[in-house]
Amino acid sequence: MFKKNFITFFLWVLLWGVCSAQEICPLNAKPPAELKSLKEFSAIAILHNGRVKPMDTYARHVLLQFSGKGKYEKQEPIRWLTGVLFGNPELLEQKVFLINNPEIAETLGIEPEKGRRYSFAQLEKGLPLLIDLAQRAWDIDEKNRSIVENEIIRVESNIRLFIQLTHVFQFAAPHPDFQIQNKTLKKELEFPEAQNYFNFLMVALRAEKLNELTRDLENKENSLWTETEKEAYQLISNLYSWSMYYNNLPIHIIPFFQHETHDWLSPWDTIHFSFNDPDIRKEIYFLSDMYQAKLGGDQIRFDLAVRSFSNSVENRLKREGAGSKYLRLELFSNQLQAFFWAKFLYLFSFLICMMALIKTNKVFYRVAWILVGGGFLIQAIGFIMRVVILQRPPVSTLYETFLFVSFISVFVGLIIERFSKNWLGLIISSISGFVFLMIASRFAAEGDTLKMLVAVLNSNFWLSTHVVTITIGYAGVCVAGVVGHIYILQSIFRPHQQELLKETQRILLGTLAFGLTMTFLGTNLGGIWADASWGRFWGWDPKENGALLIVLWIAMLFHLKVGRMIGALGLAIGSVLGCIVVMWAWFGVNLLSVGLHSYGFTSGLARNLLIYVLVQLLFLTLTIPLIKRK
Repeated sequence: MFKKNFITFFLWVLLWGVCSAQEICPLNAKPPAELKSLKEFSAIAILHNGRVKPMDTYARHVLLQFSGKGKYEKQEPIRWLTGVLFGNPELLEQKVFLINNPEIAETLGIEPEKGRRYSFAQLEKGLPLLIDLAQRAWDIDEKNRSIVENEIIRVESNIRLFIQLTHVFQFAAPHPDFQIQNKTLKKELEFPEAQNYFNFLMVALRAEKLNELTRDLENKENSLWTETEKEAYQLISNLYSWSMYYNNLPIHIIPFFQHETHDWLSPWDTIHFSFNDPDIRKEIYFLSDMYQAKLGGDQIRFDLAVRSFSNSVENRLKREGAGSKYLRLELFSNQLQAFFWAKFLYLFSFLICMMALIKTNKVFYRVAWILVGGGFLIQAIGFIMRVVILQRPPVSTLYETFLFVSFISVFVGLIIERFSKNWLGLIISSISGFVFLMIASRFAAEGDTLKMLVAVLNSNFWLSTHVVTITIGYAGVCVAGVVGHIYILQSIFRPHQQELLKETQRILLGTLAFGLTMTFLGTNLGGIWADASWGRFWGWDPKENGALLIVLWIAMLFHLKVGRMIGALGLAIGSVLGCIVVMWAWFGVNLLSVGLHSYGFTSGLARNLLIYVLVQLLFLTLTIPLIKRK
């Protein structure tokens, strides 16, 4: 822990040193010219969090990480990231840094903002204090940190990343550290006589010549140095300083192969470690040309440089048998936003269904069908793209399971409507689809949702069998819970429509049976997987207990129903409570942070799960007495 903290602090000191010498963020004096299209730049492959993805996905992740929003003032994330990378000075005033705790802002000497977002210009003066506070927070064991301490670490990490991003392409930017006024030196280095400011890359390429010019200076008194030798020595010193400071920066876009090593490097690290490789050197030239074209607003030159760079990278990857696949498909998926539009269509369909309760209309019915069907189709397209991109079933994270439960719930609702034709299936589809996609969007707010698998889930076979099956079981029981809510409301507002109540009861029994079957099957498949992986079929792990609890709960409801100890209303109440059981088994057990299945996202779950349970209990408390009065 001490070693990690010391390294973090040391890197900050280095970064702070270079920033203090060259301004905190080395942005241009005026904004770079805007380009009409960043399509080619969006498709550049980048390695991030263990996965090769398009630059567009990385931009979305970083902006979301900084601000908690998918866009900044209606600006696409890739355009915002381009501004950071290419030195737009306006970024210093953009309020993109989310600080959830106003006490932190006050401690840094900043007036708390209502929107909880602050600009770099606001935070700059408080950076030394923030670094110190973050260092102290890092020294505290992760399990013992308070919410405020975790927030300090998060904010400091985001600001550090922001500063690092502004330095990524500095090797291609003209800088006063590489100013040459001596005409003799320009001639020796073969630089244009009319140009005074040069960039790191241009000078680094002449390092050998500079070494020749300064080779004998150690044996020569400083007072005897010529102006040419003084400027040459200063250039050598600045080259060394920049090489020391600019290391371990983000934006790993250049593949690096050495012996059996396969890694991706940032442009700076590439210059330091593998610039002698002719292909890699050519790619650095393309990046430098891209930077210059962006500053000048030359769209054609910019796109050509980006395409040349991407083609060179792809050709090298193919030679090594490691081609980056499906980047364009992921880019299309980002732009399509299939799950957002599906959620919108489900909500619109639900509103149509509510209107139909007031006045039944065939036009409303057809529109609702079209909306739900359209949402289901778009969601299916989104799922197919995720499967192709990830090359695995899309059920390995809590975010993905919510997407999948939404998808299955809508599918079950459509099947119900196909046979019942009484609006019930459309209501189930629209409610389930919208609610579960809304919950999924909460998890999507954490960043990139196309994550690499944790080791315990690294099996496509078992993901396709156990995880898919148990998740379908969750969906079945959740649909039964929705039907249970509907039955209770029908018993209050339409108690005399016995045929309608009987039809709803039949659907409730069917969905409970479906949920029980799939959960039972999924639990057994999970036991087989556990036996293959851990050498035991059952270990009373919290996740295993949760799955068993679902099976026992639904089985108990059927036994009570067959034994005539409960009627249709009792079954409906049991299905509503069954949803609580499912939520506990689904992600509530992750809150325990124990067991072999403790690998999911838990932040904020306890509060949300408690709210859900209280809402369900309040619903039953308010509705059951109303039914008994009728």
